[in-house]
Amino acid sequence: MRTTNLFILRGRVGQAPKAFNKAAKVSVATDRAWTDGKGERREETDWVTVTILNEKAAEWVLANVAKGDAVYAECRVADGSYKGKDGETVYTTDIIANAFHKLDLGSRDDAAA
Repeated sequence: MRTTNLFILRGRVGQAPKAFNKAAKVSVATDRAWTDGKGERREETDWVTVTILNEKAAEWVLANVAKGDAVYAECRVADGSYKGKDGETVYTTDIIANAFHKLDLGSRDDAAA
């Protein structure tokens, strides 16, 4: 059986992308809305940090993506770990971009959720 590790993300960049070694990291905000048990509409923003490991793609992101831009990313979820300062194991979950695109959705006020 073939398996899939695919995470699709569409949102807005929260701050300028940051260089990280030969990679880039981008903080992306996604909004979600629902109606709670009392019938009241609720909204919440989730923040996801996407890592672009491909050097050429990272250079493009750093040069062309800015705070507020609408983006679309196809990613994979990767678990990792490292030794902390006190020798304890710190576990991480990273979102690694396979594809990262800037979208033309107009201004923030004009964009559909």
